[in-house]
Amino acid sequence: MKIINTFAIVKDSLYSVQYDPELLNEFAKCFELWNDPIYLREFFEQHQKDLNNDFWNGITIEEAIIKTKEDASLFEEELLYIAETGKTERLETLSTLFEPLSKGVIDENLEKDKAKGMKRPSWLRIYAIRIEANIFVVCGGAIKLTPTMNERDHLILELDKLEFTRNYLQDDDENLEFVELN
Repeated sequence: MKIINTFAIVKDSLYSVQYDPELLNEFAKCFELWNDPIYLREFFEQHQKDLNNDFWNGITIEEAIIKTKEDASLFEEELLYIAETGKTERLETLSTLFEPLSKGVIDENLEKDKAKGMKRPSWLRIYAIRIEANIFVVCGGAIKLTPTMNERDHLILELDKLEFTRNYLQDDDENLEFVELN
């Protein structure tokens, strides 16, 4: 895995890495996939067993596609809005949307965080590293249909990307320069 670039989604607030050989940064990639009906159909067909779990109340693949597209639209809008307003408002920052990846694990230095989609219950997740209260670096995202991330390959990959990005930011202070901290 290699990070080839970092993009400002909302300058001085929300950033996203781009991995080699991906064509898009992770923020853009997530929302593009979550709005692609062909990708969503293939994903839900592949994970039909998880989708059939009682927790999801017998939702069909067609309903799951519609729910995902609607939730993705609301989620992206909310993330961008909070990222922008969080630059001047102390009460509503990205830290109000993101929470530590694991319950009870709060890390002062480059915390691994997640944000959940807006339509509850939501299976959409954006994964990021917290630099400050309103400065986050998106390093991935996924549709999470299972209770934990350790049960599916696509979620284990997201854990790996979180760890890799955190190490990348920790290992070299120059890698943090893009966030333009004061």
